[in-house]
Amino acid sequence: MQIVATILGADRLNLIADIGQVVSECRCTLLESRLTELGTEFAGHLMVEGNWNHIARFESALENLAARYALKIHMRRLPEDKPREEDAIPYAVDVVAGESGSHLYELADFFAARHIKILDVSTSRPPAPYTGTPMFIAHLTVMIPPAMKIIPLRDEFVEFCDRQNLDAILEPVKR
Repeated sequence: MQIVATILGADRLNLIADIGQVVSECRCTLLESRLTELGTEFAGHLMVEGNWNHIARFESALENLAARYALKIHMRRLPEDKPREEDAIPYAVDVVAGESGSHLYELADFFAARHIKILDVSTSRPPAPYTGTPMFIAHLTVMIPPAMKIIPLRDEFVEFCDRQNLDAILEPVKR
């Protein structure tokens, strides 16, 4: 059995260790996680696996942790019969541009219009070296259908980036 949990709250020094302890003490397995500091806040996503009684203990222990640290937690058990993922080729997209509130929307819209699933996104807004100008930096992992021709897609992406003034790379994910 699997469960997905999101955790939000004030960042604390031992919070990640406490979450790991909950997973371990409940005899669950952490399948995947993203834990990060956003400003002064903590945000985390976990996918945990265990048998039904371990998952029940995990849910209860995580709720106790939420009460102790004033965290907001949302949990959802995943269905046992997972739909089969369609075949796709993972590609990495790296983007650097001047800051604009619409870059993420424009990128997501470009891929959605071509029925390309976005698997993962991370963005940041650091200051540019030397000038301090706010920049937009994004890393996306997209899943390209195997029947899609890569060269025409790459050409469309380059044209799109030129119109939006984005410096970007679209390349296969390499392990």
